[in-house]
Amino acid sequence: MEDKFIMMDALLTEKNLVHNTATALNEASCDNIYKIYYDIFDKESQEAKELFNLCYNNNWYQLEEAPNTKLTKEYDKLSQELKN
Repeated sequence: MEDKFIMMDALLTEKNLVHNTATALNEASCDNIYKIYYDIFDKESQEAKELFNLCYNNNWYQLEEAPNTKLTKEYDKLSQELKN
């Protein structure tokens, strides 16, 4: 298997771990459990960012530059949703 696919799979796995740990944080029933999950969340988030940077720096992860009009449109849309 190519390095690119291994790293992209690792990044996807880390993203899922971060997402699931964030859910556990929101649902923690006491402060001690919250602190444990927070430490895990912090570590996994850092690892996900490192994997993202590695993939991005190797041109394995492409980002689309959004034009200002698109950003303004999305901002206006989200602002309107928050008001409702």
